[in-house]
Amino acid sequence: MLHYVQVQLSKMHRTRWEEDYQLIDSEGLFQEYLEMVLQFGFITIFVAAFPLAPLFALLNNWVEIRLDAQKFVCETRRIVAERAENIGIWFKILDMLAHLAVISNAFLIAFTSEFLPKLLYQYEYDWNLVGYVNFTLAYAPPETMPQQCRYRGLRDERGNHTPFFWRLLAVRLAFVIVFEHVVFGICRMIDVLVPDIPESLELKIKRERYLAKQALQDSDTFMKVAARKEDDDDDDPLPNGGMVLDLTAELGTLPLAETKDGSTSCHLDGQLPEPECH
Repeated sequence: MLHYVQVQLSKMHRTRWEEDYQLIDSEGLFQEYLEMVLQFGFITIFVAAFPLAPLFALLNNWVEIRLDAQKFVCETRRIVAERAENIGIWFKILDMLAHLAVISNAFLIAFTSEFLPKLLYQYEYDWNLVGYVNFTLAYAPPETMPQQCRYRGLRDERGNHTPFFWRLLAVRLAFVIVFEHVVFGICRMIDVLVPDIPESLELKIKRERYLAKQALQDSDTFMKVAARKEDDDDDDPLPNGGMVLDLTAELGTLPLAETKDGSTSCHLDGQLPEPECH
């Protein structure tokens, strides 16, 4: 019982850094970055196949923010802070995934959806899509099936591609090129219009740089003045900064008095003892 009480008292008197030392050692942020990059890649590349994926990703990230906060604050040791300008190589990886996603979605829309076949059929045959389903079904070649069979494809009775198929293929390839150029242009325009650093923060950064430069100039000026003063002191051999004390000028003209033996003496009217002047 006494040992249990001592253990409890030792736990109560632990400092915060001692409690943090008992936590699990942090493994860094590599796994967190990797998880976000993988999620971003899957969502952007295959968003055309599953449009609800970004919504589920948003809900997942909203929950994971709180879980990661609990993990970093209460379950792992505090990470040693390091200075960094940005997220490093991860930004290039995200940029590459974004470009790959644009091309992937362009091909998915062009070759897996009915958007372009219907559009071309409306342009060449009927705007109301009358007979479109029957047009997209091809007949099986003769003597290949015991009965007449139809399958989805733009082929004639001999199994060769129809001219509509080649025109549709050209339209699809053109759509991929136009789509990616339009999306890249919009992304570039947004990148130009939206600054990387907000204007208010940029003004503060410029002000900090100006104050630092001004302080450096002032320190240089003080150092030059101090060095010049030291040089002047070294060049001056006289004491008191090169000033010569003229005691005669301070004391004024001393009156002369004749002594009994015929010599002269000077005195200061009772201010100093009467020195003899020879």
